[in-house]
Amino acid sequence: MKSSLLSVPAEQEDLKLLIFTKQGQPPDWYPLNRTMGIVQRDGFKLTIVSYIGLILGYVNKVLLFPNFLDTEQVGLANIMINISVIYAQFSALGLSGITLRFFPFFRDKEKEHHGFLFWASLLMTLGFLFTTLCFIAFKPWVVLHYSKDSKLLVDYYYYIIPLGFSMVFFGLYDGYLRSLLKTVVPSFINEVFLRLLITLSISLYALKLVSFPQFVMIYVGVNCSVAVALLVYTAFLRQLFLKPLFSPRIRKFSKHMFGFGLFSILGSAGNALIANVDALMIAALMGGQFINGTKVGGMYFVGIYTTVFFFTTVMLIPYRSILKITSPLVAQFWKERDMKGMEKLYKQVTAVCLVIGTLVFLGIWADFDDIFSFMPKQFSSGKYVFLFLSLGRLFDMATGLNGVITITSKKYKYDLFFTAFLVLFTIGLNYLFIKVYGLGMNGAAIATMITMIAYNVLRLLFVNHFFGIQPFEKSNFWVILLGLACFALNVFLPFMQNVLVDMVVRSVLLGFCFMGPILFFRIAPDVNDFIIKFLKSAGIRWKFLE
Repeated sequence: MKSSLLSVPAEQEDLKLLIFTKQGQPPDWYPLNRTMGIVQRDGFKLTIVSYIGLILGYVNKVLLFPNFLDTEQVGLANIMINISVIYAQFSALGLSGITLRFFPFFRDKEKEHHGFLFWASLLMTLGFLFTTLCFIAFKPWVVLHYSKDSKLLVDYYYYIIPLGFSMVFFGLYDGYLRSLLKTVVPSFINEVFLRLLITLSISLYALKLVSFPQFVMIYVGVNCSVAVALLVYTAFLRQLFLKPLFSPRIRKFSKHMFGFGLFSILGSAGNALIANVDALMIAALMGGQFINGTKVGGMYFVGIYTTVFFFTTVMLIPYRSILKITSPLVAQFWKERDMKGMEKLYKQVTAVCLVIGTLVFLGIWADFDDIFSFMPKQFSSGKYVFLFLSLGRLFDMATGLNGVITITSKKYKYDLFFTAFLVLFTIGLNYLFIKVYGLGMNGAAIATMITMIAYNVLRLLFVNHFFGIQPFEKSNFWVILLGLACFALNVFLPFMQNVLVDMVVRSVLLGFCFMGPILFFRIAPDVNDFIIKFLKSAGIRWKFLE
């Protein structure tokens, strides 16, 4: 008889849970093979959803927001989301990580998953209420530091509360549905449905059908709607079990879950701070400057910075897709103690991500002036913000799986110390480069770049020291050298009068100069293999690559 989750005795569950929480491995009976099949099956759908969301994001961030909102208003819309991300991480109490890691021990639809969703929702609500009290108590400090040069943030401060609730709710239920192997619809809701509604809301303001305060209310309501949509979808699947059940399994596993949750909340909240503190410090430190004879507040620079930041996220789309597929494989290698297999995967992911990341970076950098010609002139001042942020992102991608390897190993707790150090490090760097050296937005981008590089160097050294593996090969050097050559080539290419023609010619030429040698000379064979498999999945065979 095949082993299943329900056929494992309770005593074995306790033992395997202890192994799981200490070593970061899935239990022997965890249906990894089935999970991998579903991940591979849904991978193409998720990619399509991501790129549709990317197009809608481009329309909103590049064509609509900058052209119909003041730069400070753009900054407000973006920083409200940044703050609500931090808000949600503290409110969640580590529940997203707890759900993804421990839910398989409770999964039983006939028994309503032993009341897991009810208790998780209750804990989330208590966490949100506590965080909200702290958030309200924190307002005098915000008024003190932001009221002079970033008054919009103070005016709309309380609007962040429903945004925070929506995000923490979405995070919990998204993790719950992912544990049920339902990933496509939640991604569609967050990346396509939400952005369509944002397009409609900014269109109402552009057509002067609503005032700016009314737009902000609609914008907040639209962002909250994804939580409602996810609730409806969960009910549609008949998985919305919110009846309180006092299952012995909850009591049995609570100690392990709370222990893991403590590290999870500190780690996730720290990462949220690292990712968003630059925009908060720009708002606090850069106000009171004069642009073309007009005094502007810090939100003016936040509007530019966060809009440019959007373009760096484009580089991460293929990287995130690869991580979704490879993360379960890392867990499988830990289970089998196969360090050779893990190192091979480590090197493969680094090779593929370095090539893809460099290609996307070159494409955006080459067309940067053309892209920003569709936006108000002041946004082009963020050109070097994009450069520094992209270099940090590229290094993050090029180090591949170091984060996944660390947090899925038995030494996952060490990652918390890295995060705590980086929080203090990035705050100090941002203050130094923004305020002391007076580099403004470019200083914030430099600080973020240094933080990303330092974070990944620490992880690289950690993984190499404790596990004896590293991700780099000689071929990586040639890829970097070729990328630098294409970067230099772009400087000498003349600009054409037609913006669209210039974008196409530059993209095609640089793409060919970069990818042509890599594919033809098989500089990075793993990239050829990756593309061959991707084309085969679409029914295409290209002998040139083989």
